[in-house]
Amino acid sequence: MFNNSFKHCCSYFFIITIILCSTSCNQSTINSKEKVEPIHVRVIWTENPSNHAIISWTTLHANGGPHYVYYDTISHRGNLKAYTYKRKAKVNGQITMVEEDREKGVPPGYYHHSEISNLKAATAYYFVVESSGVISEEYYFITAPDDDRPVSIIWGSDSRAGGEREFSPTFSKLLPDIIENTALHEIKGHEARQRMNEVITQIFEDNKNVIAFTHGADYGLTAQWRHLYWWLEDQQAIVAGDNRLLPLIISRGNHDTEIGFKENFWLGNSIEGRTLDTFYYTSNLSAHASLITLNTEISVTGEQRVWLNKTLSLIRGKKRWVVVHYHRPAYPAVKAFKGQTFTRVRNAFVPLFEKHNVDLVAESDGHVLKRTLPIRNGKHDKSGIVYIGEGGLGVPQRPVTDSTRWYVQSPGYAISSHHVHVINFNKDNLHVQAIGIDGEVIDNFIRQPRAKVSTPPTSPKHVR
Repeated sequence: MFNNSFKHCCSYFFIITIILCSTSCNQSTINSKEKVEPIHVRVIWTENPSNHAIISWTTLHANGGPHYVYYDTISHRGNLKAYTYKRKAKVNGQITMVEEDREKGVPPGYYHHSEISNLKAATAYYFVVESSGVISEEYYFITAPDDDRPVSIIWGSDSRAGGEREFSPTFSKLLPDIIENTALHEIKGHEARQRMNEVITQIFEDNKNVIAFTHGADYGLTAQWRHLYWWLEDQQAIVAGDNRLLPLIISRGNHDTEIGFKENFWLGNSIEGRTLDTFYYTSNLSAHASLITLNTEISVTGEQRVWLNKTLSLIRGKKRWVVVHYHRPAYPAVKAFKGQTFTRVRNAFVPLFEKHNVDLVAESDGHVLKRTLPIRNGKHDKSGIVYIGEGGLGVPQRPVTDSTRWYVQSPGYAISSHHVHVINFNKDNLHVQAIGIDGEVIDNFIRQPRAKVSTPPTSPKHVR
């Protein structure tokens, strides 16, 4: 056993030496193509994902330019001349760095955001991005439907986990192959987050109704570049085998306050012209399903509360399903119920949720898995609202030491478990599942529609 361990250690140091030597030799010879190669390609959805999307990506070391998105409803495998549509990046700039980013070896980065609109609903769009003549591989995404077909979203939050990693392009590309099925796997950072991303990808590939991944915030320890860089790197795992990307719906939490967050997640303006850098807006997922994103890191009274009341008044009678999500919980599972942060959310938002009969609320921040009893007027009520969450996309889970809170009594609960939720919007029910880090179903429940709505005809099938 000693000999085997000794040989393993020798192999380990030999491999690392080779990698570091290769990295050192190559650092000074990075060519211009590698400097502007598009990475971190992602699709962002805001208000009307049936006809609008934002395509974002990163380049390293040099801003370069110009930056374009080429797209079409059929694949052209990167042949730029064949794509019907071309859009120049609307927003470009250098990502803000602090001294610790440089100390950790994270390279200078540049953000690029292109806005595409007038898209067809429930349609596959194939695209590549270009920076300074360097072209990405071709990806595609499917726009949201505008009819009443069943749709699903993956919802999760608090992915800020694991130790920080040093940057080394050669090392980061070779390491996964080297460490697979070996003890070296222990040195790989952000393992829980990466495993949850694998779970998300599997759900995405297995469930044809999944149209988006909604993040309940706290992406990294901070929104400084060294933390967002690695979140974006890990996020690249969420892609189907045929290069289909899962669009992101973005919210903002207490660990996302630095300027780098707005630089990397640009949302543009609302239909009414309001800037969406406030990070509260409504996403229409289908003809009868809406997701409201709120921001608990700014004032929850004032303009945001007025907007929420107006929005719920407009859509509640038109939508079969209205789901709300945000970061700080109104009904925390492990943190202080009477804490000022949670009390202000509870006082500002909950009365409006109950007034307009919201169907489900997803909360974050606690680093446990919970489901509450249905709540109305501060007590258990069958007609009330169920609150799920509280963040398990990789962040270390807190122990649940107090299970006496009335709102997490059976059939509610609070447990320590990494998780992600799948929310299925059907005609007859809202089906919610919590999925664990090994892909197991931890929770499974159904909510019935609160009111009947007129139902438009359903299109025959998804367009691929």
